[in-house]
Amino acid sequence: MTFLELCQRLRQEVGAAGNGPANVAGQSGEYARLIGWVQTAWREIQLERRWRFDWSLGQVELTTEDIQYPLPDDFDAWVVDTLRFGSQVIRVLPWEELRYAANDHLTCAAIAPNGVLHLNAAPKTSGTLLFEYWRTPQELENNNDVPRMPPRYHMAIVYRAMLQYGLYENAPEVVQQANANYREVMMRVAATELPPINTGEALA
Repeated sequence: MTFLELCQRLRQEVGAAGNGPANVAGQSGEYARLIGWVQTAWREIQLERRWRFDWSLGQVELTTEDIQYPLPDDFDAWVVDTLRFGSQVIRVLPWEELRYAANDHLTCAAIAPNGVLHLNAAPKTSGTLLFEYWRTPQELENNNDVPRMPPRYHMAIVYRAMLQYGLYENAPEVVQQANANYREVMMRVAATELPPINTGEALA
């Protein structure tokens, strides 16, 4: 479902008046609240866990002259041990430790407090730094924005938004139904959208 369709479905589920909203922009009153609750519900779901649908591949083009580079706009955090420059593994260090790793060869990288990627040395040849990363939460803003999560789980957003409607309207029966439906859908989300747990190698 699109952002607009999610808002319309929420209106339908809670039995609010009308048959809209027809647009997510320029609304007031109850429609504005419904739209805001959908936005908040989606943001909160994303912040609960590191979901598979927040994973992405990234790349930065490196030159022989620079050691500072911007990261993707939606970058939130590295997936551990995935940085590669050609066949070389690039270690990720805390920012405070990078100053002690400076030398003539590119071996490691860190993210500065301002979000800029810093290398301990410029590479000897230009090339592409490849990595996996977790994206920042997606914001729903326009009618046709579609949540990243698989469409079969989009009702989780509606049910979570219903909780806010029920609390606002002091409607315990809505809260109860929304909670039950939300838990059921999120159990299925957790079954397919959580990354595998890395238990490490067996101890000798």
